[in-house]
Amino acid sequence: MMLTQLPEISSDQVKEAIRKLVQFLQATLRISDAHTVDFYTEDVWDKLVAISPDTVLSSLSQHPRTSVREYSDIPDVSSIFSDATQKLVNLDAFVEASQYHSLVNLGVCTQVDKLLDAFSIQRRPKTDTEVKADQFMNDKKSHEVLIMSDLVDTVANICGVKQVIDLGAGKGYLSSYLSMRYDLKVYGIDSSHTNTDGAKKRNRKLKKYWQVYETNTSKTSRAHTSDQKKTSSLPKASSLEVNTNRSISKPQISSLTLEGLSISDSTAADNINVAKDLFKKEIHKEDCTTIDTADVSETTLSFLDVLPSGAVELPLESNSVVKVLSEQERAQRKENNLKLKRQSESNVYKPLTSYVTAETELRDIITDFEKAIMVGLHTCGDLAPNTLRIYTSKPEIKAVCSVGCCYHLLSEEFDSPDKAKTAEAWGFPLSQFLKENCCCIGRNARMSACLALERVAVGQGLPSESLFYRAVLQVICRDVYGITQREWQKLQKTSTSDLKDKVSEQRVGKIYAKSTSFADYVRKSLRKLGQDDSKLSDQQIRDYFETFKHRKIELEAFNMLKVSLAPCIEALILLDRLCYLKEQEGLGWSGVVRLFDPVKSPRCYAVISLKPL
Repeated sequence: MMLTQLPEISSDQVKEAIRKLVQFLQATLRISDAHTVDFYTEDVWDKLVAISPDTVLSSLSQHPRTSVREYSDIPDVSSIFSDATQKLVNLDAFVEASQYHSLVNLGVCTQVDKLLDAFSIQRRPKTDTEVKADQFMNDKKSHEVLIMSDLVDTVANICGVKQVIDLGAGKGYLSSYLSMRYDLKVYGIDSSHTNTDGAKKRNRKLKKYWQVYETNTSKTSRAHTSDQKKTSSLPKASSLEVNTNRSISKPQISSLTLEGLSISDSTAADNINVAKDLFKKEIHKEDCTTIDTADVSETTLSFLDVLPSGAVELPLESNSVVKVLSEQERAQRKENNLKLKRQSESNVYKPLTSYVTAETELRDIITDFEKAIMVGLHTCGDLAPNTLRIYTSKPEIKAVCSVGCCYHLLSEEFDSPDKAKTAEAWGFPLSQFLKENCCCIGRNARMSACLALERVAVGQGLPSESLFYRAVLQVICRDVYGITQREWQKLQKTSTSDLKDKVSEQRVGKIYAKSTSFADYVRKSLRKLGQDDSKLSDQQIRDYFETFKHRKIELEAFNMLKVSLAPCIEALILLDRLCYLKEQEGLGWSGVVRLFDPVKSPRCYAVISLKPL
């Protein structure tokens, strides 16, 4: 397949989209950069918005989703804010401009259907041995892994490689599935020893039962096919399909019916039940793994239901009983052993612990480093842009598929007072185009980029109660203890490393979930901040709560404005990465593709690039 068949977004198109985004985000920066903690102490609503909170909530609830539409003209950004007060006065213009400045409407996002159509002749044909991935992971992770692994396998076939490097592999879900399902040699690299050790243990368990599953499925399929030749009265195998907004890869998951699996030996049946129970106990030891068999049809056998009797060894009733194998049985056993050996040599997953930067030498980590593709499923902060830097600098890396996340953890070159003293590779901006313009987003705006517009649209709203608690707590900190959020942020930026660590420890964190009331929340938070909570009585704390309770709607409305801007800020970050790839010499094709359902997986965009074949 020639890369010229892929839908191409030109470098000029990317730069023009970036110019529009920068202009719009600069105009709306006061909203996206406002910190929720300072909402009441800085009177954010009165300073920035001239519309009632009821009007904002009512309007945005009707049009919260980023819709795909045709625009004859660019929305007039100048009409959004008052020239005299700089307050938001035109909500309709704000909503229209926010929707226009999203990836889907700027015309720079490659449709996944077109991408897969171009890949179609290189895609591996579907087999009858699909497996329900949601037996080993939750629904969100299963959705991501099934779609991304199918794409990665296709790209690996196109590039003619068998080695995959998974950066920020975490608990190894994608890596394990790629190695076992697609016979790829996967190296999962993560900076956390805890994640790596957990991935190793989990992979051993999964691999053991995967081999059992494949062997039994193959045997049962042959038997079922043979029986079908004799009679046409047997029911057909049922199928399940991944539920997504747009059917991307449509993986058909074949299942085995009860009628298709004959278990005449009661001992074998007992062994299957034992194996199932053991597997569930093993997996449930891992907090990160969820097994839900409630939704499995009574007439459909899941992965756990097809374990053969040999999956678990039970004590023999008599050691003197020896089974004499026929020549045919010996030959079959030998063939099975050779097949398992070949599988163990081909589909290898090796979790590795290493902190990866742009300067990391992969040969120091991977001893048999060769032609490979590089992937990352929700790589945090700077790891996503560093993945692209490694890809462009290593000729052995033939393709990359990177889905980033945690934009608030990105380092910014033009937002740091220590930039002259630091020689690190900054997370943003990555492209020379934005570097020349000294583009800066700011941490609070990057935090806004992490908000999930599509989830809010379907009722999975923001944790407004906990945000309200924190904002009122800040009023108490200011009035009683003389602590302001801005002073803490300034101290973090200018202090020595030791003092920075001390300041970082004095954050409220996730106290809300552990609190029984607002008073309990305030006292726990003050103690964590190193303050004497005995200065306040419970009645004084309740008085603060009652004072601001009627203004909670302002906070909710303002956060909806920030949610509306989230796709625009994310678009700038992703287009910066795409622009960087467009600036490099010798790359074949690069694009931003929406892979996942944004309700299930809000960080749904992948930056994909292939080098010339």
